[in-house]
Amino acid sequence: MRVTVLLFGPQAAAMNAPRIEVETPTPATPVSLLASIAAQHPTLAPTLAATRVARNGAFARPDEPLNPADELALIAMVSGG
Repeated sequence: MRVTVLLFGPQAAAMNAPRIEVETPTPATPVSLLASIAAQHPTLAPTLAATRVARNGAFARPDEPLNPADELALIAMVSGG
């Protein structure tokens, strides 16, 4: 399944683009999507351990099914005060 994934902040800067295209196995989940991103876009791989997948405006559970029509985004976790 081919999906478009929105990028923000340092991830968008690393790819020099606001979105990427990813081919992921069907059925797709956030876990399989992140693995596919790491394999197809290795520049992003170091950032993915601290990243969650948003599906249609809300954080997706790791095992939640994804659909090609979903709006998907990577949300990098940040810390600080």
